Amino acid sequence: MNDNYNFLKETVEPGVFAEWQEVDVEIDAFTNLGIKVIINNEYIGLVYGNQVYVEYQEGQELKGYIKLVRADGKIDVSLHPKKSKHVTSTTRKIMEYLEIAGGKSGFNDKSSPEDIEHAFQVSKKVFKQAIGKLYKQGKIKITDNGIELVK
Repeated sequence: MNDNYNFLKETVEPGVFAEWQEVDVEIDAFTNLGIKVIINNEYIGLVYGNQVYVEYQEGQELKGYIKLVRADGKIDVSLHPKKSKHVTSTTRKIMEYLEIAGGKSGFNDKSSPEDIEHAFQVSKKVFKQAIGKLYKQGKIKITDNGIELVK
């Protein structure tokens, strides 16, 4: 741990944070569990490695979300908003992608998780929920070759 951060609190009292509350985070260190972050310049939290879809740098500042304050007071953080908001922001990304790509994309629910993460910075699960939502709204059609804007 960086010596400048000895004042940071490793645990938090119940009620300080609400679930999915937006907070400011700074990337502090990479551990075998995930990314240790500094929350609002006051607390230490953890983003689990299996929930990280892009590369971050130490010292990088971004928005985070309180996922859970555990019974021991330690804080689990997400770098993505609650799933419903995440799906909505992903539908926007997909629509923008399709408009730039001329209305067609080779991405669909058969695409590899790695390709989806690289293109959209989300899990395959969120991507599939987003294209499902767009399909139900009649904005895209899903074909064997990918997805297309409905004209």
